[in-house]
Amino acid sequence: MGSESVLFRNGFRYRRAEASGLPSALRVEGLQYTYPGLLLTVLLIGIGAFGYFLMSSLVGAFLPVELEKMGASNTFIGIFITSIPYVLNMIITPVVSFQSDRLRTRLGRRMPYILCSAPFVTLFLILIGWTPAFCAGAEWMPQWLPRILLGMLSVGYQIFFLIVGSIIYYLFPDVIPERFIGRFMALFSLTGSLAGFIFSRWLLPFGENHLGWLFTAVSLFYLAVIVLMGRTVREGAYPPPDDAGKPFSPVGMVRSYFRDCYSIPFYYSFFIMMALSDVSTVCRAMFNLLYAKNTLGLSYAEFGEIMGWGGVVGVLLSFPVGLLVDRFHALRVYAFGLLLVVAVNLFSFFLVHDYRSFLVSSLLLAVVYTIQGAATLPCFVAILPKAYYGQFSSANALLRAAFMAICGAGGGALFDWLRNYQYIYMWDFLFTAAALGAFGVLYRSWQLRGGAQSYIAPLPRDRSP
Repeated sequence: MGSESVLFRNGFRYRRAEASGLPSALRVEGLQYTYPGLLLTVLLIGIGAFGYFLMSSLVGAFLPVELEKMGASNTFIGIFITSIPYVLNMIITPVVSFQSDRLRTRLGRRMPYILCSAPFVTLFLILIGWTPAFCAGAEWMPQWLPRILLGMLSVGYQIFFLIVGSIIYYLFPDVIPERFIGRFMALFSLTGSLAGFIFSRWLLPFGENHLGWLFTAVSLFYLAVIVLMGRTVREGAYPPPDDAGKPFSPVGMVRSYFRDCYSIPFYYSFFIMMALSDVSTVCRAMFNLLYAKNTLGLSYAEFGEIMGWGGVVGVLLSFPVGLLVDRFHALRVYAFGLLLVVAVNLFSFFLVHDYRSFLVSSLLLAVVYTIQGAATLPCFVAILPKAYYGQFSSANALLRAAFMAICGAGGGALFDWLRNYQYIYMWDFLFTAAALGAFGVLYRSWQLRGGAQSYIAPLPRDRSP
């Protein structure tokens, strides 16, 4: 009986070969690596990820401030920055995730979505970047029109960003051997921290007066590195999906999706834990720069400097935390991160009141979110079934989107009522504490199913609790 045929990477190029002579730890989904081949793959994904992180920083950093300048309320900001995008997320992410698990092309099942969405992400970012300057010079516009226009462009951007923003995370388990996923995610997190440092330290102050040029440069850089990644990172061959050959039915797809993803009670606590943890940061994502400017009196440069030092912390800690994830298991490290998030936010709510205390709080938050971030994707890999990974990840994203859509508008309305951005910390504290409760339920069920030694992810056909 012949050995399995795989795509083999020893250097820059791939070739078809028989799977033999190398440890199985270097094999994944029809791909076989040598250590240099695996390192090169990680480097190329890292270059794409660097562009992705820079690109994804733009809207969250600048759009709330630009909308506020146009007279938008916190509720309006919450609806357009968070609620509408996550309602779209509830529609788009399950569809592309379900279909990407079943797609079979020469480029793979994930890469076509990443490559096809990139030009549209770039186009909308360029339009968003130049809209404030255009509207400022258009005196004929009604006062309300600029913020509506900017909000709608943001929605257009989010439609295509949601495609790459979900699918790019599904790519990693398909091309990185599971044994190395913790260390890979540490490097991925390190890349994000490095991008965050560069963005906060230099690009954020530049954008205060040159917004259009900043959006144009970063979005074009993102397009270039994503195309580079798509041309140089290959996916392996996947077995045909279980429903291959069956006629496509939208109603049947929806029925199959919900039956598969939400019929296994074991996963409920995992989905809820992740949703609550993500919701905990929604108000910080929307209002942190406004808090620094309007409540603490910081300039763009001062805020960027503090966030930049947070990026340095992330760079220094990402790889050691990745080693801890591989050593102690992702779930345990993630729970430790949740505990630290609760403690730091409680401290910050009562003690942050100026530049120095905001700096200390931001550095501590950078530490705890580095720990939590490095463990997040390995938690997904450890808990969810590999054959349905994209589909179950999107089921988590669907619940998360419902929470975020409600809490985005709700958080904006809450801060319109409170008129005090200090409560960003209390919001984070309460939702993270609730996520810890969901973790307790998940951890007990996980242990009953074998824990770190013998856990096997329940499949859709196995619907026992």
